[in-house]
Amino acid sequence: MVKLSISIFSLLATAALAAAVPTPNEIFKRDVTCRDDLKADSLARVDEAVECINYLASLGGQDCVATVSGQSFCRRGQTQITGLSRLGGGQNAVSSCQDVARGAGQILDRCTRGDGTVRGANEAWGNGNLLVDIRRVP
Repeated sequence: MVKLSISIFSLLATAALAAAVPTPNEIFKRDVTCRDDLKADSLARVDEAVECINYLASLGGQDCVATVSGQSFCRRGQTQITGLSRLGGGQNAVSSCQDVARGAGQILDRCTRGDGTVRGANEAWGNGNLLVDIRRVP
């Protein structure tokens, strides 16, 4: 009887410890930044952003490489999805284009406005080193 209760307590302790350890995606989970504070002329069109997200998702596991100065991943009309590396020393940040699309999709989920525009930034899914930005460009 004693061995059974010790085993149950060991199992419960192990389960609690496993539940407390964050997964890689939770480590990099941050809040989406909606940029409603910027001028209206920086707001992108949602329909164009959706086209870009679908395009990036269609690329699947292909690498999307972001530079420190910013790399355009997709542009439709006047809407652009850009990747920016947060790594120091001029290093590029890399995520799958599908993970970039997931990060951009979270921007749409949180930052879409009632007038059909959007503006915001978020990390690529599971990669805090690659910042995804949706904006209007001239």
